Amino acid sequence: MEFFEIADVLTSEEELRARVLIDTLPDFCEEIEAVAEEEELGRVVYFRHWGRFHLRQETVMGGVRFSVPDCPNALAWTVTTGYPPQPEKIVIHATINRTEHHPDFLAATRTLLAALRSGLEGNFARAAAQVAARPSLRSFS
Repeated sequence: MEFFEIADVLTSEEELRARVLIDTLPDFCEEIEAVAEEEELGRVVYFRHWGRFHLRQETVMGGVRFSVPDCPNALAWTVTTGYPPQPEKIVIHATINRTEHHPDFLAATRTLLAALRSGLEGNFARAAAQVAARPSLRSFS
């Protein structure tokens, strides 16, 4: 399944990568209560709805990706800018490895993403940023 949120923020991918980190996620998302030590699977993170899991971060085109390697649903989400569906905003895109799921889990996932969107909007300046030109996207057939 896929989930999307669009944060009304104009920023660069460099600023996004510099500010949105595992350690700063609690500042951007009230659904992430705390970040603790590093373990074999990644940093320990405490989610409000799900409890203790591990979290990994990697750089991707346009921003960052977070994945939860010990989540039975393979939850992962990206925080990017500069690309469709909203190149001038921050796009939060999450996936799980299921086509259907319990309504409570889906609601908790949507709550996590909405909280992240709200936190990004509250912590990034909405004023026009110095955004470098982005590569053009071509359609490949």
